[in-house]
Amino acid sequence: MPFKAILKDLVERVHGAQGAILLDWEGEAVDHFAHISDYDIKFIGAHTGIILHSLRKRLKEELGDDDVKGVSIEMGTKKIVVSPVDKDYYAVVVLSHEAALGMVRHEVEATVKAIREQF
Repeated sequence: MPFKAILKDLVERVHGAQGAILLDWEGEAVDHFAHISDYDIKFIGAHTGIILHSLRKRLKEELGDDDVKGVSIEMGTKKIVVSPVDKDYYAVVVLSHEAALGMVRHEVEATVKAIREQF
């Protein structure tokens, strides 16, 4: 299954999902599916990658462990879930504020597993 189809399936399954994107370690989009603009999903994806990279680096320095499974960010109107696929790729899901993060995390884990199987 191509990446776009996997990401589209996630967005369509998750209540409140506005878009999902797969990016490489430099923040370059590999593929995406979104109801928001291409600019917005790529911008959010690239910048949350910076947060993920900084968090991993700092955790490695301070705790000796950078095995981050996921990060969620809650804002007034949006929620963002960032999940590493492996050392070189990560996925980002943009959600409306009413999305239930517990359900989203479960769906993101399944999506990341499907992406890994394509590598």
